[in-house]
Amino acid sequence: MTKIYLVRHAQAEGNLYRRAHGMYDSCVTPQGYAQIAALRRRFADIPVDAVYSSPLLRTRITAAAIYEPKHIPLRVLNDLHEVNCGPWEDRTWGDIRYTDPEQLENFNYHFDRWHVNGAESAKDVRERMLGALRTIVCEQEGKTVAAVSHGMASRILLGTLRGMSLKEISERFPHGDNTAVSLIEYDQGNFRVVFANDTAHLNDDLSTFAHQSWWKGKDWRDIGLRFVPLDIESNAGAALYQLCRAEGWLSSHGAMDRYDGAAFYAQARANQAAYSEAVMAAYCEDTFAGLLQLDTEQDKAEGVGRVPFVYMAPDYRKQGAGVQLIGEAVSRYRRLGRKKLRLRCAAENEIAQNFYRRIGFRKIGTDSTAPVHLDLLELNLV
Repeated sequence: MTKIYLVRHAQAEGNLYRRAHGMYDSCVTPQGYAQIAALRRRFADIPVDAVYSSPLLRTRITAAAIYEPKHIPLRVLNDLHEVNCGPWEDRTWGDIRYTDPEQLENFNYHFDRWHVNGAESAKDVRERMLGALRTIVCEQEGKTVAAVSHGMASRILLGTLRGMSLKEISERFPHGDNTAVSLIEYDQGNFRVVFANDTAHLNDDLSTFAHQSWWKGKDWRDIGLRFVPLDIESNAGAALYQLCRAEGWLSSHGAMDRYDGAAFYAQARANQAAYSEAVMAAYCEDTFAGLLQLDTEQDKAEGVGRVPFVYMAPDYRKQGAGVQLIGEAVSRYRRLGRKKLRLRCAAENEIAQNFYRRIGFRKIGTDSTAPVHLDLLELNLV
């Protein structure tokens, strides 16, 4: 008998930032590394003869929890990769919901109908993943194997092995959390799913799903943001920017002392002159939800992307949506070839400090030029 532990990768940027990351090669988050440590403990006493993963970074990093302690090599198998989302890659789910709601509905609940030009079909994913499983069995007959793959690809494979059609899988087979473990047995030409999507090694603090609701079904929906360039040269754009700047200052510092709205607006204009999409409004469908400002010139020589202003509208605070603003900054600066993201945060703003710390920022100093005490925080993008 051949045993295959099918493992979903740890939390990566797409999971955290709520972006479509199929073939997009995103990094593992701090939460993901904590999940990997838990996965390592789970497999400590499980004999494993071989470890496979997809070629993507998030699966290769996750697989290290299993192969490194056992001192065996990692085998990269291309067919284990996630569904190729084509033109959806690295777009926010909020943007996709706004521009292509019918196909997003199909992607979530009707696999058999999902079709996006340039993307892989669910049928293609099914055949590819079955081929990957056959390859592993052929190479490791009679052994115990771990294979690290992805959420959608694994869901399609596991549902298929349980005799379900693509329609039935999308309607009834559950999603697996990050680092969820499934066990597949192969004997005398037959595959059997012993258990699926087990997360006994994760508590609620470590679980990705414990802090999200999209996976629960149609009646549950997380806030999904889309980003639109804001023309701050227009009267409406200038007024919105200045309103957000003033409210953001007040909520961070508790008073308007030393607030210089004219200087902030001048900086935004300079940023937009250097990069036309430097100031972006975030919307939840058609409702304004926040603002993001980029400074592509300061610290450019260091390979750094600066973020002068991150703003969440009051109605959208403390709902887990603010991280999507950082995700947009990460996406844009990575496309510009930057290696680090840098921003300032009021030292006394403990809520913001904890938020940035939790998603991987670290303090590298203070800004002595600012009129108030601001810490300088940095996030690695590679």
